[in-house]
Amino acid sequence: MLNYLIKQKYQGTLILRIEDTDRERSTRESEESIMEDLRWLGIQWDEGPDVGGSCGPYRQSERFDIYRHYTEALLETGAAYHCYCTPDELEAMRQEAPHKSFVYPGRCRDLSNAEVDRFKAEGRIPTVRFRIPDGETVIVKDLIKGEISFNSENIGGDFIIVRSDGSPVYNYIVIIDDALMEITHVIRGEDHLSNTPKQILIARALNLPVPEYAHHALVLGPDRTKLSKRHGITSVQRYREAGYLPEAVLNYTSMLGWATESGDEILPLTDIFNQIDIQKLSGSAAIFDFQKLRWMNGNYIRTAPPDRITDLFIPYIQAAGYNTDELQRDWLENVVSLLRLKCEILSDIQSLIGFFLDDIIEPDEEADRLLREEHGRAVITAAHRTIHNITEENFARLLPEQIKEETGLKGKKLFLPLRAILTGRLEGPELDKSMPLIGIDRCRRRIDFMHDRYSEA
Repeated sequence: MLNYLIKQKYQGTLILRIEDTDRERSTRESEESIMEDLRWLGIQWDEGPDVGGSCGPYRQSERFDIYRHYTEALLETGAAYHCYCTPDELEAMRQEAPHKSFVYPGRCRDLSNAEVDRFKAEGRIPTVRFRIPDGETVIVKDLIKGEISFNSENIGGDFIIVRSDGSPVYNYIVIIDDALMEITHVIRGEDHLSNTPKQILIARALNLPVPEYAHHALVLGPDRTKLSKRHGITSVQRYREAGYLPEAVLNYTSMLGWATESGDEILPLTDIFNQIDIQKLSGSAAIFDFQKLRWMNGNYIRTAPPDRITDLFIPYIQAAGYNTDELQRDWLENVVSLLRLKCEILSDIQSLIGFFLDDIIEPDEEADRLLREEHGRAVITAAHRTIHNITEENFARLLPEQIKEETGLKGKKLFLPLRAILTGRLEGPELDKSMPLIGIDRCRRRIDFMHDRYSEA
């Protein structure tokens, strides 16, 4: 998200790179899912596996020949070496220091030819480790966090850059890709900060340029722990399914970690592009407020063009069991214009659309309690008598007027029971606008149903 915003602000080039060297976890299906989610959000990239570009290929799994060349160069200069330690041996080393982070002790750093021959004869297949230079300091000039210094002693020891199966690891090849793809800025989460000095050391060893870095704070759940499924929806696909609008998700998430000078939170993307400043992002973790996102999404639903928002609601209406093909478009848009005022996400309409499409509506507990009261039953009786003596023309105005005249009731004592009769609820869209859309025939059937129900009570 931040990469996209900064790219738009400075008219840069956004590259989509698929880092798929973990063969067990990387599939074309997951790749397509990533791209589909980004497209839905409106994030467009200028180069990538699907659109091409001058710096391809854009899947790391298709760049192994390139990485092999750089690995050979590192081995030749002694900046990297083969490590023949087995998984069991490495685990034994870890057990020797269980109370602190494991740092590889460099056991294979300076093997003799005889030791190498013996390991090969045993059938050991080596990994390749990068040799951390002794006594070297790496300074990361971070655009958000400022200047951060790392000593080679606390970088974590010689780390694997090529696995025993020949596949390179992220921390190694990402800096090669950054250089070859002419990346000028890398914007990523602060959980990658500890990887940055390793990548800079590799760049030095290969005489490659180093991009500028910006490590933003992470997004946490309401309890200030790492955002996870237990906090709520954490995947873009689930937001789509629940009925969030992409522009709302983009707006909300783009505002995490910074604020506009005016304090405005609902902004067109062009305003966000103009106002965001990577160097003014907060260094503190942002809290993901699910209720605030729902509120913001509701604002986008209420202000969207009627034809577009109706199209977006239709799949949810159909999922509730209604055939929208049989409905007149103008009528449906008018219904949606009322119901969207009560919706924060598109799926909210599923519990409301029955107000306009069901012949009979069962009252909920609150409505039932009201309709059993004396004034509720009086409104039922008057409504039943009136609805059979008026015509469709102006019935939405005449029905409450005649009930008022017959019962002497007014205000809430009139309109709450009438709403309960016609919708089964005490809250909902404006009744005077709803009744013409419900129609006199459907209103008559609902009134008859309530009359039969409560006359027997």
